Amino acid sequence: MVVGALCAGTLWAAPPARGATSITPTLEWSRTLPDAGAPVAQSSPIVAQLADGPAVVVGDRSGTVYALDLATGTAAPGWPVSTGGVPVDATPSVAQLGGGGTDTVFVGSGTAAVPDEGGYQAYNTTGTQTWFTQVINPPSDSEPDQGVAASLTVAPLQGTTAVVAGSLGQEEYALAAASGAPLAGWPFFTSDSVFATAAVGDLYGTGQDDIVDGGDQTTGAGRGQQYVNGGHVRILSPTGNLICHDDPDQTVDSSPAIGGFLTGGQPGIAVGTGGYFAGTSTTDELMALDDRCHVAWADRLDGATGSSPALADVLGNGQLDVVEGTDNGSAGSVWAVAGATGQVLWHQAVGGRVIGSVVTADLSGGGHQDVVVTSTAGASILDGVDGQVVGQLAPADPGCPVGFQNSALVTEDPDGAVGITVAGYNCNNQGVVEHYEVSGAGPVDEAGSWPMFHHDPQLTGNAGSLPPVGSVPACSVPAAAIGGYDLVGADGGLYDFGQPFCGSAGSLPLSRPVVGMAEDPTTGGYWLAASDGGVFAYGGAPFEGSMGGRPLVSPIVGMASTPDGGGYWLVAADGGVFAFGDAGYFGSMGGRPLSAPVVGMAADPDGMGYRLVAADGGVFAFGDAQYFGSMGGRHLNSAVVAIFDDVDTGGYWLVGADGGLFAFGAPFDGSMGGQRLVAPVVGAQPGPDGDGYWLVASDGGVFAFGDAQYFGSMGGRHLNAPVVGMGSG
Repeated sequence: MVVGALCAGTLWAAPPARGATSITPTLEWSRTLPDAGAPVAQSSPIVAQLADGPAVVVGDRSGTVYALDLATGTAAPGWPVSTGGVPVDATPSVAQLGGGGTDTVFVGSGTAAVPDEGGYQAYNTTGTQTWFTQVINPPSDSEPDQGVAASLTVAPLQGTTAVVAGSLGQEEYALAAASGAPLAGWPFFTSDSVFATAAVGDLYGTGQDDIVDGGDQTTGAGRGQQYVNGGHVRILSPTGNLICHDDPDQTVDSSPAIGGFLTGGQPGIAVGTGGYFAGTSTTDELMALDDRCHVAWADRLDGATGSSPALADVLGNGQLDVVEGTDNGSAGSVWAVAGATGQVLWHQAVGGRVIGSVVTADLSGGGHQDVVVTSTAGASILDGVDGQVVGQLAPADPGCPVGFQNSALVTEDPDGAVGITVAGYNCNNQGVVEHYEVSGAGPVDEAGSWPMFHHDPQLTGNAGSLPPVGSVPACSVPAAAIGGYDLVGADGGLYDFGQPFCGSAGSLPLSRPVVGMAEDPTTGGYWLAASDGGVFAYGGAPFEGSMGGRPLVSPIVGMASTPDGGGYWLVAADGGVFAFGDAGYFGSMGGRPLSAPVVGMAADPDGMGYRLVAADGGVFAFGDAQYFGSMGGRHLNSAVVAIFDDVDTGGYWLVGADGGLFAFGAPFDGSMGGQRLVAPVVGAQPGPDGDGYWLVASDGGVFAFGDAQYFGSMGGRHLNAPVVGMGSG
């Protein structure tokens, strides 16, 4: 969360080092900014290649973005620039667009104190604003804030250079870096404010970057889903498809860091929480999650962990460990923990609150990463091996010390020396930027370093060592990370389009025909279900049991999986529901009179409920699945054959055999109703971002609507048995 009043306190006097190499930074230049009363706060300095060379870029709460020559501290041509008075807590990011060798600068404007102003914006190398994109919240949002306090992360998405960040409203955008236009599938509905900067990287070896987010959450309903107080860690695909999530009971204001730091070099996510909700179980926690959003380890530290962790080789052993700063309200500490296990390596108290991220570099030349910690009481250097204080950044005016709520910047300067830049506020509540140099330091950009907020000028939060492209078996990659869909035939044959082929029952003798399938959202595998209740598991999808060989009152007609892939449901024509694995039983229509047989089911996105649909269009909701209406008792041109959920709105669609589609709480993006079909429609699936869907016919024809991409079909091709359903990520 944003810290309010800014007031530099007494400069912290560090305890003497106990035998470690002393580091004495030399002050090269200092600039006091004309922003008294609204100085630099949480915006961290980064380095950009501008028209006259490398420059330090940082924003302040007066609504000004500064660019200062790295060597001299003088203003870069065309800078500073104004956001129109909208305060900036976001850290700028940069990218080279085109062949000029200079950077475009991206920044978010708006803060928790001024949430109803601002947005996403970009400036060229000479400070001219090239675009501004405003947040557009859904009409249901009673407080449609449009500020952007999170920083804009630069990433290659959907074949173009893009920037991605959440907002203080309910939407997160991925925008084309050249124009500010939203990419296909975006925005993503976050339901509440986002202060954390997203990390990006190829977590699954698919050749495309995924997006890792933190976020806040207060109790309430949004787009048909019920939320409770806490936060979110989410992994999203390049098209804004939710791959997985973890929902701690505390806000997640810390910006996630990603890299291959878990046991065996597996990809992990390091993230702190926040402090908005008092007394929750995950308050003051530093967590590591795997690439399926499962918590690998968690440490309770000595203060709030809203600062962003760094992944760094602090021991010089080639391994990435996690370094985190804490804030107990009056002072703080720095903690180093083993990346693989979470075991504490060391922790060191510092005199001020650590609100921004620590950064690292081999400042001693000793072959390991040292830690630069900025706090409300100044800036210090800690030895990476044991946490001893080995240096301080003495301010230009010791009588008016500088405090910090952000991160330092370590650079290789034009003269070949290693520089450290800090930007904060002095005793007069006025912005100050200071640049130091260190002699004898190692390379700034070596493996295992974390030299600035969120690692690099693109703010990727990515320390590297992620899986090489193609190294992860396709059937182990979450379906949502890949996109596409599968079709299944009554004989158990499987036809893959975009998704990997992980096996089928096409060559097996079956007691009864296959009637449907469900994708495992966590592994890339899938299940097939037969009408006798038999279940066939492929790829990484676990077999959790079946009704095969057990007496059934009515045949099975469909199935759905839980959001974590740990279970599934089967539904019978009489409305009976059978739960397996971690799938909860929330009730059924079994034994109750029906006007028409049940033909399918859809699970609620949180796994705590489901809906059944009958051939007459009647809908039956169980658990926390909401009821928005049905076609029961209304005229239909043909029988309803399927129900499927819109993950974006919480609503659902019904589809008829004639391709007619009925939307309830979900958008209508078109249908095949009234059009000539070669074969009846038998199933449907939502598109990866909720803004579209696919219909499938028994001849294997596929019809794509909205943003759902067409990957191919079996229409017009020989089939051994009719298609009976489809699955997608």
